[in-house]
Amino acid sequence: MAQDLPPQGGYPQIVFKPKGTARGPSGLVIWSTAFVVVAAGFYRVGQTNIQKRQERKVQREARLAIAPVLQAEEDYKYVAARRAGSILPNTYKTPNQWFPPSK
Repeated sequence: MAQDLPPQGGYPQIVFKPKGTARGPSGLVIWSTAFVVVAAGFYRVGQTNIQKRQERKVQREARLAIAPVLQAEEDYKYVAARRAGSILPNTYKTPNQWFPPSK
């Protein structure tokens, strides 16, 4: 039985030489880009939070400015309803009665 043997003079020499093709950006470039993107995102989130905080402050101040007017309007409605008799005085202050009186 014949056995496979290497060719006379051996196999040709294998050249382990890196090809000149580009392998992409280095790790430093990738990490630097990721850091810049994340930092820019955090900056934008922070700026948005500042803007929303200012808008909420303006909204709160506007509500506080008109609160006395709204309270006076509700007080006027209460007094008018009380005079009309639709609100009974001391409805829930009657002793031994914790349900409103039946009509």
